[in-house]
Amino acid sequence: MNVLLSCVGRRGYLVDYFREALAGQGRVIAANSDPLTDGMWRADRAYEVPAVNDAGYIDALLDIAEKENVELVVSLFDIDLPFLSAARDRFAARGIRVAVPDEAVVDIANDKWRTQIFLQEHGFDGPRTWASPASALEAVNAGEVRWPLFVKPRWGMGSIGVQVARDTDELRFFHEHTRRAIARSYLTLMEDRVIEKDGRGDVLIQEGIAGQEYGLDIFNDFERRHVITTVKRKVRMRSGETDVAEVVDMPALTQLGERLGRQLGHVGNLDVDVMVSGDRLAVIEFNARFGGGYPFSHLAGANYPEMLVHLAQGRPLAPAVARVGTFGLKALVPMQAPEPAKNT
Repeated sequence: MNVLLSCVGRRGYLVDYFREALAGQGRVIAANSDPLTDGMWRADRAYEVPAVNDAGYIDALLDIAEKENVELVVSLFDIDLPFLSAARDRFAARGIRVAVPDEAVVDIANDKWRTQIFLQEHGFDGPRTWASPASALEAVNAGEVRWPLFVKPRWGMGSIGVQVARDTDELRFFHEHTRRAIARSYLTLMEDRVIEKDGRGDVLIQEGIAGQEYGLDIFNDFERRHVITTVKRKVRMRSGETDVAEVVDMPALTQLGERLGRQLGHVGNLDVDVMVSGDRLAVIEFNARFGGGYPFSHLAGANYPEMLVHLAQGRPLAPAVARVGTFGLKALVPMQAPEPAKNT
């Protein structure tokens, strides 16, 4: 079988993981709006496609999938998840599995305001969240929360526009700074074309929680049943992505992952950030795709791409438990690339 990775970007290691999972019995096809990326160069075949908000984006993916006899589509970026989820039936009609959640689940993951509402409604802990500086300052003045506070885009990823405010002046300054950062970035695709605005604004303010940050990779099958959760202690971060991490055994977080996976009902991997402070397990946010911390789960033997391939092939799963104590770091290795345009 052949696998299509949409919005492959710089996730070249995921191209390698899926190629290994296919074990010589298929090809990895990459699609991206920018052909000059590591993921495009590492793929067996690569296609430059329109931007995700272009009217022809889904048609382009469908054409590639049919031409390349693709049986499984996996998104590697939050931006195209809503579009792929909405078009899942069009792919299914051609016998193609799309490993993305339902549209409602995508909205909950992408919209960090809805994330916190979901957590509250289902009994999960998370940081207190406000939609305006005024409401956050009311909580500070009432003694309900202390500085610092985090200022972040409501539809955000990769730490774009995220700031730490330590007093009133910084809160007001960073709120405007983040709003302008959103307007200059691709995050406008999320708020303008994907999710209907509700008057709460584009910028959120969240309680700062001191403690140790962990990452969870929560895997569900195509029937939305929880399969496995891998827990990692984050050692070093850069631009919102985990650079150094260790796979650990923490039953409380493993149970949290299983409960979250069952309640949310996603498909494939769910990338989750959790802050542990004493007995408090606060879910900061989650993303309904492979996150930047997934390589550490894979390094420890938890092979999620292989599980997706086996599910798409109708084969039984035998999920491998990650080796506790596996410590890893990401390395920047320059490579000589072939001609950038393989197929267009």
